[in-house]
Amino acid sequence: MQREPGSNATRPKAVRHIAAAAASAILAAWAPMAAQAGPFKVERAAVLKSIGDVEATDIRLFPLETGAVAFRHLITRPDALTLRLHFSVRKPAPGWRLLVKGQGESGWAISDVEAGSGGFWSDEIPGSRVEITIESSAPDNALELVIDKLVVGRSKITPVSIVGPNQLSPIGRQDAPIVALGRSVARLRFVADGGGAFTCTAFLITRDLMLTNQHCLATPTETESALVDFDFDSATARRTTMRLKELLATDIPLDFSVVRLTQPVDRAPLGLSTTRPQDGGTLLVIQHPAGEPKQVSIADCAVSGAIVPGRDGSPVDFGHTCDTKGGSSGSPVLDFDGMQVIGLHHLGFPEGVMGLVNQGTHIARILEAMGVELREEVENQD
Repeated sequence: MQREPGSNATRPKAVRHIAAAAASAILAAWAPMAAQAGPFKVERAAVLKSIGDVEATDIRLFPLETGAVAFRHLITRPDALTLRLHFSVRKPAPGWRLLVKGQGESGWAISDVEAGSGGFWSDEIPGSRVEITIESSAPDNALELVIDKLVVGRSKITPVSIVGPNQLSPIGRQDAPIVALGRSVARLRFVADGGGAFTCTAFLITRDLMLTNQHCLATPTETESALVDFDFDSATARRTTMRLKELLATDIPLDFSVVRLTQPVDRAPLGLSTTRPQDGGTLLVIQHPAGEPKQVSIADCAVSGAIVPGRDGSPVDFGHTCDTKGGSSGSPVLDFDGMQVIGLHHLGFPEGVMGLVNQGTHIARILEAMGVELREEVENQD
């Protein structure tokens, strides 16, 4: 396996080490964001890639009429790139099927058995219009459904944390071992409790557990809204999209969340290393920057400060000079030599802050904070 031209050995970046003053500046810039009302609403807007706005609606899909096709409703937003709907079940009833159809062949369906008695999110539907159809297996169905949220997907400005020239590279251009590791890295799309739709990165730590940032998925409702896109390696790639079952652990100072998929996947999780990164050690970050297809930071990607202050000022982070963008939050930071995860990327430098360095939380610290049962599940997997 070869490092790309322009690696740390041949072309070091202008910034190779984060000084204490630079770390303090980063923390000072982040502190006002984290202190805002809501679960990191402002922080998310500053560091994550927004993929849309959330509108509160009250579109009532009842009463149902007699016949097989019981109800039909059309929603149009001319400026939307995608649309996504949240349904609340006001009055549950058996024997129905709901179809959300977009333009062309795009669509999504759910039945009463799958939906349960609470609320549920549709998939993200490409285009600016969707047609909602409810089919009932019997006339005079008592079902009452309401569309109470609508996510309107739009293009937004991308925050970047690039050290020097942008050297992010598509996953498809990498050696086979790196491509194989990338199969366990996925894009997250989710709706934040405080408003807005965002994208992050997550990766497998068992065949059904994933690790990401707490400032990505912080609550059960955000976890419920998440779409997990595996194999999004190019714009034309055929994605494998899954849902999450539950939020198992979350920690604000260490900025991590552990979530469980609805079912295990047939792909190997990434190995975790508790070895402390060494200053100047070469790294690799596999990520979905700005929600884009999977990319890799490998050129000039290295540890820049083996121990630096984390989210709350505790010495739980390390600095790194790997290129990232908004949406890279939750990416695995791997030791290049051992190809094991040594950190969870979570902080990019804010605009105007000197030091030009990103940060990751030490995996050893995260494992310690998971709790005994969850840590054993991770460490004792088959």
